Amino acid sequence: MKQIEFNKSIICYDDYNIDKNQNLNDFLNSDLLKELINNFKEKIIVVLGWDGTMLRAIKENYDKNMPFLWINFWHKWFLLNSKDSINPNTDFVERKYPLLEIELETNWTTKKAIAVNEIDIRSGNWKMISLDISLTKKQSINIEWDWILISTPAWSTGYNSSLGWPIIPHTLNAFVLTPKAPWKPKLQAPILIKDDEIIEIKNVWRQNIAEIYFDSVELLKANEFNLKIQKYKNKIRLIIAKNYIDIWDNKVLSEQGFLEK
Repeated sequence: MKQIEFNKSIICYDDYNIDKNQNLNDFLNSDLLKELINNFKEKIIVVLGWDGTMLRAIKENYDKNMPFLWINFWHKWFLLNSKDSINPNTDFVERKYPLLEIELETNWTTKKAIAVNEIDIRSGNWKMISLDISLTKKQSINIEWDWILISTPAWSTGYNSSLGWPIIPHTLNAFVLTPKAPWKPKLQAPILIKDDEIIEIKNVWRQNIAEIYFDSVELLKANEFNLKIQKYKNKIRLIIAKNYIDIWDNKVLSEQGFLEK
């Protein structure tokens, strides 16, 4: 990812295909981009590209606690502002979205990571895994299955939705834990978990390997581990064009089958 600084703000974009995207080239060199940045009272992070660009920009800058202005320059996207909704007179609002903080312990190492979208735990040797899942208040459940996801609200539109489970409203203070092919309990529904909980997950059948990923990046393959998941201390601050808010919110409903009247 390419990052350049302008007036103490940061502009992020993918430089590997910039030659193929004339619109992005033009915007990078436009007075509009400079004017947008200068109109904000605080320094911001401008992300130009698609959902993948956005994900990489967060991973590299989440600890700066700066607001992100995301503008789409690709064919498909979900959470980015449309470039057509941006002009010198655009009014913006700010929304905040949680991140997942991961701490993974094994006998030989401890790993930490931040997930924007979701954490997924999969069967690693084509054998079902059995996981004990505990919460802060000592409530627990044991589930035997092939794969689980723990998704943030904004990205419950991804794999969680593809598995046929509901999308969480973006303003809901919760995460969703979603099973794939549950064996016990059978027909286990997704579990909504308040985002102030600490989730701990252990592998019960240690002869079976589990693969752990955050945002589709492999973190570990192991048969014995203790995984702790909680909300990161700071939320991601998103700047959204006011004239795009309805479109943004309607996307969440349209993904669930609603049509505009």
